[in-house]
Amino acid sequence: MCEILLMRAESRAALLFAALFACASLSCKGNPGVQVGEAVPGFTLPDLKGRMHALDELRGKVVVLNYWATWCPPCIEEMPSLEKLHEALASRGLAVVAVSVDERFSDIERFVDERNLTFTVLHDDGMKVSRSYKTFKYPETYIIDRSGRLKSKVVGARDWVAPSVIRDLVALLNEPSSES
Repeated sequence: MCEILLMRAESRAALLFAALFACASLSCKGNPGVQVGEAVPGFTLPDLKGRMHALDELRGKVVVLNYWATWCPPCIEEMPSLEKLHEALASRGLAVVAVSVDERFSDIERFVDERNLTFTVLHDDGMKVSRSYKTFKYPETYIIDRSGRLKSKVVGARDWVAPSVIRDLVALLNEPSSES
C-alpha cells in the first residue's frame, strides 16, 4: 500500500514538473521581446521628482535605455560608467535613461543621491515596462537609434566608456535619422 502511494506521489510530482516545464517553454517562445531593427515599445514613467517622462519625447536622440535595480551587483558596478557616458555624450544627442525595477522608491532615491547620478532615472513600479520589453536579467541595456529602433541589446554590466563602446555610440550619433 505504501509503495502504491509513493508511486502515485512520484507520478504526480513528475507530471507537475513536466507541466511547469512546458508552460515555461511556451511562454519563452511566445514573444521574445523587441528585436534589433524593430521599433521599441513606448512608455511613460515617473522620475524621482514625480515628473512623467515618455520615451517618445526622446525621438531624434540616441538613447541608452538601462534596466537595473539597487540590489543588483552588476548594475551597481556599471553605474559610474553610465554617468561618465552621459557626461561625455549628452551634448552630442545621447540620452542615458535608467529604469529601476526596485519596489521601494526610497531605495532608488538614496542610491542616486549617494552616487550623484545626473542622467534621467525612472521608476518602473510593478515592472510593467520591463515585462513589455521581456527584460528579466539585470542590468539589461537597449541602444535605440534616433528613429526609435533597437540597434543593439546588452545583457550584463559593461564599461560604457570603453573606447570601442564610445566609438560605436559616436558612429550611431553621426548617423542621420531614418525618419523624414
